[in-house]
Amino acid sequence: MHIRRATVIRFTGIVLAGLSAGSVYPQAPSFPQRTVSLSVPYGAGGSTDGIARKFASLLGSELKQTVVVLNQPGASGTLQLGNLARARPDGYTIGFYSYSTVTFTSQLMKVPYKREDFELLGGVAEFSYGLVAHPDSPINNVADLVKQAKSPKGVFYGVTGAPNNFPFLQLQKITGGRFDQVTYKSSAESVTAAMGRQVDVALQGPSEYAELVRAGKLKFIASASDFRLPWFPDVPTLREQGYDIGISGVIGVAAPKDIPPEPRRILEAAVHKVVAGREYRDFLANEYGIKAYPATAPEFASFIEAGFGRMRDMIKTYNIQN
Repeated sequence: MHIRRATVIRFTGIVLAGLSAGSVYPQAPSFPQRTVSLSVPYGAGGSTDGIARKFASLLGSELKQTVVVLNQPGASGTLQLGNLARARPDGYTIGFYSYSTVTFTSQLMKVPYKREDFELLGGVAEFSYGLVAHPDSPINNVADLVKQAKSPKGVFYGVTGAPNNFPFLQLQKITGGRFDQVTYKSSAESVTAAMGRQVDVALQGPSEYAELVRAGKLKFIASASDFRLPWFPDVPTLREQGYDIGISGVIGVAAPKDIPPEPRRILEAAVHKVVAGREYRDFLANEYGIKAYPATAPEFASFIEAGFGRMRDMIKTYNIQN
């Protein structure tokens, strides 16, 4: 019987023991070994925050480590991305990456980051949008909205930034009416402002106002997506009301550039598994009336790249200025 002899190698007092017949040493623990932070560009209490917290919980289960949500509102979503671009690229700091903030806002204002500052990890969610007003408002549809915009009073609208403001920027160009933007740190704040008549209308996702509309505290004016919202099937879209405009918002996850290959591979796989999973998909549909966006990292990167051209054309066509 052949007996393998142990080989002992000594280096300045350090003893490494192994087997002479191709022994395998224990591997270093794989990523992640501590808490992962997920930054979000809006404040607590809104739909993006709620989505982030569910996503973080499921991602943490997949990674077998805690994932904490860091709310970093400000500067139309660019503050959070600026912080993410400057973070240590070790995989322990990741963040939501908004299509509109990256492709639109970054071409409209000076921002503290470039596209090259990030490694995209995959898609997360595709939003839907609608307009709401106070139930006593004279604005009952898009025709009423445009009529008031053309009056001396004009229209004040509440949003969290792009892409929620796209329809108003487009309507202003098309109609010549006056639409003044009031920017809030969270979608919940903008809806509350419409309910309190601090703004004439707000444009957000349906989860922010569905119960308020059902309770008679707000009224639903139009779907700003390319389809009627399932929760309000009787209310026409902007296009159906005569204006060929609409928006869809996509959000994904990114890390700072130069993240090591192994953490990147693990994060990409975990993100895709969570977003493609039934629990997350059902949560988005039931709680927020929106869709999961299980794009792989390359698919999401291609979508962002194409978006730069589309947003550049829109800015030029509608003479959009900051």
